[in-house]
Amino acid sequence: KNNKYMNTIIEKITEGSSLVIKDKPYKVLGKALYATQSEPEITYAKVLLEEHNVLVLIPSDNIIYLGHNEGRIPEFDSFKKTVRFAGKEFKQVAHDYQLVSRVEFGSLLDVEGEVEFWDYEADDSIVSVAVVSRNKERADIVAKYLSLSDIEVH
Repeated sequence: KNNKYMNTIIEKITEGSSLVIKDKPYKVLGKALYATQSEPEITYAKVLLEEHNVLVLIPSDNIIYLGHNEGRIPEFDSFKKTVRFAGKEFKQVAHDYQLVSRVEFGSLLDVEGEVEFWDYEADDSIVSVAVVSRNKERADIVAKYLSLSDIEVH
């Protein structure tokens, strides 16, 4: 069930590496592994990139997305089952609590940490609405799904 190739990509991303995602270069600032309260045995990676971007790799579900941390997106304040945003109807597909499994590198205060999150999907887009446990600030991510072929590790 676990995507071995995706796990290889996750392992290749080390301190000092850079990524080229859809022909755009990104400097890697940190990487952490996470699990959720509902599935604590399944880990996934979040790679912190420059300019508030984040790459999320979830091998168990064969999901990859690249997003930008927008802080708080007011349209999602209601946490309703469907939310109209950016001209699209987003449907809530998950509500869970993220636990830090391991910080591989990067600042403990910069990687996301523990959050309560609500994931919303529309077409090829995802909005992950997050409330950071440490400071109660929002860290909402607006992202697009990718495939492994979109990513090069340098």
